[in-house]
Amino acid sequence: MFVEKEEEMKVLEMDENNLSNELIKRIFFSAEKEEYSSADYLIIYGRHIKESLDERLNHASEILKSKKIGRIVLTGGVGVKGDFNESKYMYDFLINKGIDTDRIIVENKSTISEENNVNVMNLLNLQNTTESISIVLVSHEVHMWRLRMHWKKLLKNKNNIHFYYDYVTKTKMTYDNMINELSSDSFFKEQISKTKKFIIDGVYEDIEI
Repeated sequence: MFVEKEEEMKVLEMDENNLSNELIKRIFFSAEKEEYSSADYLIIYGRHIKESLDERLNHASEILKSKKIGRIVLTGGVGVKGDFNESKYMYDFLINKGIDTDRIIVENKSTISEENNVNVMNLLNLQNTTESISIVLVSHEVHMWRLRMHWKKLLKNKNNIHFYYDYVTKTKMTYDNMINELSSDSFFKEQISKTKKFIIDGVYEDIEI
């Protein structure tokens, strides 16, 4: 998923207090997009900031116009930093866009990405299915590495399920913008710290970056 690797290291070997711009780009902003024309499911991840969530919804709307997608999964409840139900907000957005309600699956209990994935996995019975299934994940690029790590752990050895990582392109959350914001330093530090804790707790498996 990541390109332009130089010296690789495990996530647990990283020093979150000393992240170079090059390493930040390699971790958070080097996700490869695969071409696809259809998929069985499209998952839109919630976000506690409506501006960012609108970016994900607008991106998903473009995908739904240009690709053949089976069903749409909306995931997210009222996050720990939010004050609204994310999946309900997304549901209303898509209904206003003319999406048929029969195509929409709502997961509205989760508060973090890892809960999103577990609940969706159970809703779609992904651990037990033997059918070939393709799933598009819609979020921001900076979010994709955590999603990839968690799904890899949840569905270990499930070769019949393929994920397409289709991230937002029209956004302020780009490498150039975030690297120039002083407040982003704490964001990247927090993300690395959180991921290391998940690895230690067995939620993820460590990977080389």
